[in-house]
Amino acid sequence: MLRRRQAFRPFATRGRRTIAGILATFALFSTLTVTVSIWATSGSRHRASVLEVAARQRTLAERYVKDVLLARAGAQADPALTGRLLALSADALLNGGVAPAVNGDDDETLLPPASGVTVRAQLRQERRLVRDLTATGSAVLARRPATAVKLTADERLTVRDPVERLRVLSALTSNVSLNAARTIGAEDDRNIGRLIVIEVVLGAIGLLTSLLLAFGLIAATRRQTAHFRSLVTSSTDLVLVFGDGGCRYASESVATMLGHPEDDLLGEGFAGFVHEDDRASVCAAYAHGEPHEIVFRVANEFHEWRHLEAHVTDLRADRQIRGIVLNARDVTERLRLEEELTHQAFHDGLTGLPNRALFRDRLDQSLARSKRSHEGLAVLLLDLDGFKQVNDSLGHDAGDQLLEEVARRFGEVTRPADTLARFGGDEFALLLEGANETQAVAAANRLVRNLSEPIRIAGHELGLGASVGIAMHAGGEAASEELIRHADLAMYAAKEAGRGRHEVFRYDMARELGELLGLEHELRLGLQRGEFSLHYQPEIALDTAAIVGVEALLRWHSPTRGSVPPAEFIPIAEATGLIVPLGEYVLHEACAQTARWLRNAALPEGFVTWTNLSGKQLSAGGVSALVREALEAAELPAGFLGLEVTETALVQEGHAGERARAELQELHELGVRIAVDDFGTGFSSLGQLRSFPVDMIKVDRSFVQGIEHDAKDAAITANLVSLAHALGLLAIAEGIESDGQLTSLRELGCDLAQGHHCGTPMPAAAFERWLSGVRDKPVGQRSDALGEV
Repeated sequence: MLRRRQAFRPFATRGRRTIAGILATFALFSTLTVTVSIWATSGSRHRASVLEVAARQRTLAERYVKDVLLARAGAQADPALTGRLLALSADALLNGGVAPAVNGDDDETLLPPASGVTVRAQLRQERRLVRDLTATGSAVLARRPATAVKLTADERLTVRDPVERLRVLSALTSNVSLNAARTIGAEDDRNIGRLIVIEVVLGAIGLLTSLLLAFGLIAATRRQTAHFRSLVTSSTDLVLVFGDGGCRYASESVATMLGHPEDDLLGEGFAGFVHEDDRASVCAAYAHGEPHEIVFRVANEFHEWRHLEAHVTDLRADRQIRGIVLNARDVTERLRLEEELTHQAFHDGLTGLPNRALFRDRLDQSLARSKRSHEGLAVLLLDLDGFKQVNDSLGHDAGDQLLEEVARRFGEVTRPADTLARFGGDEFALLLEGANETQAVAAANRLVRNLSEPIRIAGHELGLGASVGIAMHAGGEAASEELIRHADLAMYAAKEAGRGRHEVFRYDMARELGELLGLEHELRLGLQRGEFSLHYQPEIALDTAAIVGVEALLRWHSPTRGSVPPAEFIPIAEATGLIVPLGEYVLHEACAQTARWLRNAALPEGFVTWTNLSGKQLSAGGVSALVREALEAAELPAGFLGLEVTETALVQEGHAGERARAELQELHELGVRIAVDDFGTGFSSLGQLRSFPVDMIKVDRSFVQGIEHDAKDAAITANLVSLAHALGLLAIAEGIESDGQLTSLRELGCDLAQGHHCGTPMPAAAFERWLSGVRDKPVGQRSDALGEV
């Protein structure tokens, strides 16, 4: 039978000799140091500030002369302000008070009245010289004879030229200020000498008195030890000490959390409560002191697994401890919340299916495997036929019930290995790995057939169909966005062909639907002919209703098509690569326009113009050079420009993704703002988002639209705003169309807002007029004017 080890007692007393040594050291060094420091601080209080302000007077006198000469020459300068700063600083030095702040130099400084006959005489002379200097400067500016100014400081000036006379007075003021500073510095040196003597005397006294206080401090130390013992043993932090043979000490909080007495935890007992998958890492931590941070699971008395986050400290070299110390916290609830937030961010709140972000991530993973194995896959995009009529006639609640039933039926005919997702609205997607065209068509038929039976909703039996677009990938390299776009085109072809059917994507399908060739050609001509322009949509601060920026939105007015919605030509531009020159145009034009506003003093403080940066622009490289070129060409400071990038572009893997993130980091360090667009629809992990150069996240309009009536959308939006604030970022909501949405977002703590309710996109001239009208209104009335365009 093993001999029971003695329990580890880290707070046990170690003898009077050790305590006496600690007390003597404390009395000798701490008492002397603290006491002398107090005296030194009291003796030299405000001296540094007085010296700094006194020396600053010389600079202000010289600056005053320069300002007078500049103002006299018609340049922009404010000598009156500089003269006022000189006079106020001279008064503060002499009589005490607040020395004013000087732009680019110091902050406001509280000064004591000057002491000492010599110093006060010098400061009085300086004050008289400052008066003479500013009076002469005023005469020079007013084109009056400088010799007519009555001098009050007994100066005897022989020069009659006004400028030379002004410079002589400035030099006299500078010399008197310098002499006063030297006098103050000399007084400081004498104070230091006195303090050294005091320090020596106090050291001798402290040495004698510390011996007398030692016995009293011993009793105090024992009481303090008992106090700390009570604090540690009652703390909620979990403390464990390990040595040879296992656990040597467990705090009371550990026994309380696990529901087992300390005796059951000592030795090898604690390891028995650790989850078997985590036991090896815990044993390694308390055997070797590494890794320094671990998370592991332990079972409590109810056989529940609690997650502990522990910091491991190797104190085996400490003769008082001689063991490995684990300081742990129960993070079970935090981990559950993180899992819930992650699930909400990447799953549809209504059906529980993966959302577009998670689908795209799994498609990217499948394409990566397909690139290695050359195994095919299929993407199916499904749009419900007649869903809008159900929503309009029976209401959104019935529509939600219908979507839940559709998701359930789709799930019945899909394999566990398939990824079934809801993209939003009445659009679903299905990813089939290892599938050929025959299998994909069969899957599409099963999905459509399973919807053929009527669905009973709100007392009505509804018949529903679906149009399915299929995009095949035979293996090798491919882009997920391209596959989804192909499936989308095939789905629209199925709708055009009569609905309730499927279509497999063909490369001539885009031409048949008029989505690619015609628009591509007209887009190229439009770029050459200058048919594109920018409209600007305001962004407001929800707490103050202040205008804090705009988003630059591309508009195309075609001579043959008229005004073409961005939703029609942007996907074509993305698919054909024209998005790159279009993006360059947007960036240069937005910078140039913002610079014009800035020169006209039309922008409020902190204003940022945001432009969208496509994934193709980031992947192509050279974004940093392009942005720098646009900023330099427009002579625009970097802080006035913001770039919006999608989550997918931000987390792109491989060399292109690393290069893009490095370029964004470089621009961020330059001062350019970075925002994550359509946040909540991509696939950013919390760890990734924390490491990216991001200032703001943009909550997607799909969440904002249901925030008033859909508790799930409201919860998701609240979580996204909380997540942004936890990461130190701003949160902006887009797509706001009603007072109710604006009020809900303000109550959720959202920082900024954008949408038609706050201001519609408008040309630059219209925005400038609108901004002027809003800024002229009192702050309390701005929110009423935001939607007036």
